[in-house]
Amino acid sequence: MTDPWREEGAAQAFATRARRPRVRAFTFVLLGVLMWVASPWLQRPEPQLQLAQARPPEVVAPIGNLLEAYDLARPATLRLEARCATPFGGRQVLGVGTGFFFSADGAVLTAYHVVDASGSAAPCPVRYVGIDAERREFALELVGFDAYMDLAVLQADVDGAVPFIPLAARAPAPGTSVVAIGNSRGDFLEARAGRVTRLGVRAGRADFADGTIELTNALAPGDSGGPVVTERGEAVGVVSYISFNPSGMSSDTYVPPFLMGLPLPREFAAYAVPVATDSELVAAVAGGAARDVPVIGFSWRPGFDYDPSSGVDDLGRRPGPIVQAVTPGGPGERAGLQSYAERPVLDDEGRRIGTLREADVIVAIDGRPTPTFASLLAEVRGKEIGQVVELTVQRGSATFRLPLELGARRSVFAGAP
Repeated sequence: MTDPWREEGAAQAFATRARRPRVRAFTFVLLGVLMWVASPWLQRPEPQLQLAQARPPEVVAPIGNLLEAYDLARPATLRLEARCATPFGGRQVLGVGTGFFFSADGAVLTAYHVVDASGSAAPCPVRYVGIDAERREFALELVGFDAYMDLAVLQADVDGAVPFIPLAARAPAPGTSVVAIGNSRGDFLEARAGRVTRLGVRAGRADFADGTIELTNALAPGDSGGPVVTERGEAVGVVSYISFNPSGMSSDTYVPPFLMGLPLPREFAAYAVPVATDSELVAAVAGGAARDVPVIGFSWRPGFDYDPSSGVDDLGRRPGPIVQAVTPGGPGERAGLQSYAERPVLDDEGRRIGTLREADVIVAIDGRPTPTFASLLAEVRGKEIGQVVELTVQRGSATFRLPLELGARRSVFAGAP
């Protein structure tokens, strides 16, 4: 996987690529590859340092009332496919995710990253199709979204009333049995049973939504956007991301794992965006809200945090994320940021004797140091789209300040390679 990880793209990465000895140090999103599992065209690298494969636990099948709830909810759940929208694209599947009808008129809830193709490396324009349990297909159109909260509403092209999953009136209590429905592991709208462990979880990172529901369900690529359903057959959440460091997440609502019969410490948890009948978030997105996140407009990749103490390169005195590739026409380009470049160093006879690396390193924003990409992302996410900020940029021995107006991710990266 060689595509650059875009500055906003922690929300497009797969949670499970982290070497076991280091895995507790990181929390990763299900976002992105949970949608794009079918195709390397749309996959983007993860912000972890190790790329070995870690695995979620084995799936637990529902029983009793939870099995009945799954049987009732499955007809209202959809496999979401991204396909080429060109006349010659046919049924070519670029990615797979999950969604569900939450009203009889064909309104669909899913995770926003499932239907966010901004800046993807897809070989063609993308269209989205929903496939129900009877293998009927529905064209889907985006109605509204909240990029930070990772929630989107789509409208399916339906002929009449469709089965739907009602939203719950209130949040589930810790210990509540729930079943998630998804399309991971090559399955089709299958069940993953588990329990709620915490509410209002705060990931402590700018690229994860706060206030999520923590679950024990063994979710994996393909489940993103799927419903989390109680024994009453009501949806309480929309699958968003997973973590191999659940103890690193904070929450005001907590039940000790041993009281639930869970191992301590736990090494895996799944997270869902909470939904309910009185949810202001759901109402806003269903009403057409387009809540994007601010971006500078450049690509970054793991390992591109410059550390002057490492001795690997001399890119200046201060640490910070390296600008790998500036997005054409974006705020960064307009402000004067330059892309990373490597130039050969030749001797007097034209033989290559080394490599000269030239890079812009963003060392601060509005005077606040940004020694890593994660710290820069946190600072940017605390700003507003259209807000003018001041970047402190290190370019070799020179350090200068650039005023920059933050753009909206969906427009800045639309069509970017």
